[in-house]
Amino acid sequence: MLTSLIDEGLICLDLAATDKQTLFVELATQLKNRGKISDQDAFVRDLWARENLGNTGFEQGVALPHAKSEAVTAPAIVIGISRQGIDFGAEDGLPSRLFFMIASPTGAANHHIEVLAELSTKLLEPHFIPRMQAATSKAEVLSLLSATGSAKATPTQASRAPQSAPEPQDRSIKAQLNTLKQHLLFGTSHMIPFIVAGGVLLSLSVMLSGKGAVPEAGFLKDMADMGIAGLTLFTAVLGGYIAYSMADKPGLAPGMIGSWIAVQQFHTGFLGAILVGFIAGLIVNQLKRIKLPDSMSSLGSIFIYPLIGTFLVCGIVMWVIGAPIAAMMEGMNHWLSSMAGSGKVMLGAILGGMTAFDMGGPVNKVATLFAQTQVNTQPWLMGGVGIAICVPPLGMALATLLSPKRYKKEEREAGKAAAIMGMIGISEGAIPFAAADPVRVIPAIVAGGIVGNITGFMMHSINHAPWGGWIVLPVVEGKMGYILGTVLGALTTALVVNLLKKPVTEEDEVTVADTDYQAIEAEGEADVLAITACPSGVAHTFLAAKSLQKAAAKAGIKLKVETQGANGIINRITAKDVANARCVILAHDVAIKNKERFANIEIIDVKTRDAIHNPDGLLARTQAASNKVA
Repeated sequence: MLTSLIDEGLICLDLAATDKQTLFVELATQLKNRGKISDQDAFVRDLWARENLGNTGFEQGVALPHAKSEAVTAPAIVIGISRQGIDFGAEDGLPSRLFFMIASPTGAANHHIEVLAELSTKLLEPHFIPRMQAATSKAEVLSLLSATGSAKATPTQASRAPQSAPEPQDRSIKAQLNTLKQHLLFGTSHMIPFIVAGGVLLSLSVMLSGKGAVPEAGFLKDMADMGIAGLTLFTAVLGGYIAYSMADKPGLAPGMIGSWIAVQQFHTGFLGAILVGFIAGLIVNQLKRIKLPDSMSSLGSIFIYPLIGTFLVCGIVMWVIGAPIAAMMEGMNHWLSSMAGSGKVMLGAILGGMTAFDMGGPVNKVATLFAQTQVNTQPWLMGGVGIAICVPPLGMALATLLSPKRYKKEEREAGKAAAIMGMIGISEGAIPFAAADPVRVIPAIVAGGIVGNITGFMMHSINHAPWGGWIVLPVVEGKMGYILGTVLGALTTALVVNLLKKPVTEEDEVTVADTDYQAIEAEGEADVLAITACPSGVAHTFLAAKSLQKAAAKAGIKLKVETQGANGIINRITAKDVANARCVILAHDVAIKNKERFANIEIIDVKTRDAIHNPDGLLARTQAASNKVA
């Protein structure tokens, strides 16, 4: 199909463009000159509409901008090679040098998916990308596209290439750091319920006592003890589930017991628990590599690994790292105390900006955990951070109300949901806006988070619950300051983003019908499998699942999605499903449970944001996998 859509007039060996906009115009001009599009400006607008849904810059210097457009008179692909490189926002941070712009007519239902699938197959071939980037003639480009791959490779070898090809060396450290982050977020997701339950119960008992102190007798003391138990246990749960994520159940006891000793004996706080969790997971994984006699293999997971692992982890805590970590945490607490008075402005700016920046992502987690874990000793921290948590969604909801002409219909609908999510302290409500327009939205929500957090600090708002939004108002002291901080933060976000945004035009507001879809639950029916999982187990998990299901229904692909979320595993993928499917998409920000199920099936491993914003591209990759096998 590829060579039938390309001729020498649709190949540019030395692009003059230096950014996305000029690239789109330059390549669209080629299409216009060859009679493939009728309206160049309309096609460029459609390219941007698709780009706003998700970046089309990929790793290894490749970009695949594409659009279905009424301006396309005949399907075509225009190829461009940039010698200097263009910043296309690729995941690996490298400039893009090889561009395939796909023009599909609106009447061709799955044309772009089929082309993307075939392109993906070519891009997986060894040396194809560097040879294309180095091509010096149009004939050479066409020859590379028409080649069937290395003559020395058998079909079986080719079908296995995506799985067996080693990752480039310069990406190995990045991949390892990403894996560590997933283990951390897995532990955090299990820890948060303990903080929330314990913090709210403790703060309610203090509030109802009317004395500003932990009650000493009666029902309220019992309630306070429940809360203190939750705030005591959460560090052990954090360390234990980090180890569990790394080493499965044998890591649970070493991680929990080691974290308990670190926190209770050396007062290391949650940072110590995180470190101990990683140490426990590493040690247990090494122990599991020791081959046991057949007579003892059944005892490994329930006796030998937990026992020896616990002894080694606790020994490291007691005799090696406990004292240094305790000293570090003590220094941090002294520094935090020194930030009172005039220092609150700087601290409020730092915490507010971090909390708002990635709306539930790792930067947000650092700031919120810092405040949450101090909620029973310095609750004024949560007074500001609780405001910054809800500012992004409330600010974007307010922005759609103040200037609806700057937002598409679906964004205005998203604004209503964002308002509800903001009120109950879920920052993720702003993600649809940030994903569609990060350059304007992220600075705006950061500015709002800073203003809201500083206002809460300076007006001495105290939040006794480790949560945000107005749902915690019953346990907030200085309610007027808390409310004012929320209003000022949300207003700042709304004004800044609306100042940066331009009104959408009739042409820009492309209405896409919401595709009907039916979730597959039966065994063995799906061609493609998927698992979605995010740290909270709520927002991203189900947004990713829904996005994949809609795209699969539109493309006519039978897809079964398992969600690993706050309610456990739903729609579990079985051995029969795996046997009958061609591949599985793992869209996750935390470690996947029972990943070993997919040892004999091709895996496409991505983030939840990839499934949310580029489901068509992922499904095209599954088609490419099918073509390779065939």
